[in-house]
Amino acid sequence: MINQTVIFCGGYGTRFNDGKTKILKPLAKIRGIPILKIIIDIFYKQGINEFLLLGGYKFNDLKKFEKAYSSKNLKIYALNTGLGSTTAERLLRAKPYLHKNFFLTYGDSIAKFSVKKFKNYQFDNKFYISTFDYRIPYGVLSSAKYSNEIEKFYEKNFKVSINAGFYVLNKNIFKFIRSKKQIFENQVLNNVISSKKFKLIKNKLSFWLPMDYKKDIENIEKAIRSKFV
Repeated sequence: MINQTVIFCGGYGTRFNDGKTKILKPLAKIRGIPILKIIIDIFYKQGINEFLLLGGYKFNDLKKFEKAYSSKNLKIYALNTGLGSTTAERLLRAKPYLHKNFFLTYGDSIAKFSVKKFKNYQFDNKFYISTFDYRIPYGVLSSAKYSNEIEKFYEKNFKVSINAGFYVLNKNIFKFIRSKKQIFENQVLNNVISSKKFKLIKNKLSFWLPMDYKKDIENIEKAIRSKFV
């Protein structure tokens, strides 16, 4: 059984801050509540009560969040994993504090994620990556590899499967981190895909919303009002 969720919370949030404000993005408020608390509640309401926050940028603010929301029943721990660290490095620094099996996500997106589905997760040679079918609202072109010749045109609402950032992992994932300079979402996961003994399995989500820019706050507010999560 899994009872720990790890959340990446240490990035600079460059796109979100847009060079103007200096806020730790997971602490940006949605209807007066930090989006990080909303993400924690997605898991907490499904029985998960231990959370490890991998911090870096504005770590003192993350520690204040820990103190504000931790309780006897909700255990939140903020860990300083360094300024400018890659996601792989942050995970490496968290290794001593991780359970054998754990959930991993980011502090800037919400989703309909089922904990119950993985209640009895015991597959040491499998990792799960949650995906979302995203519809691109523009026409999409495909061109030849070595020229500008158009090979195919797709109409609007072309659908692609994207990484939604809700993972189910175990400590075997560290076999695939070859360097602390690696990016978890790219190099580490591709190392898994290239493996003959381990598998990366798709877990399809029906709902997912990111908060990349300030304008995305309004969409998340609407989703919460509509009880999507």
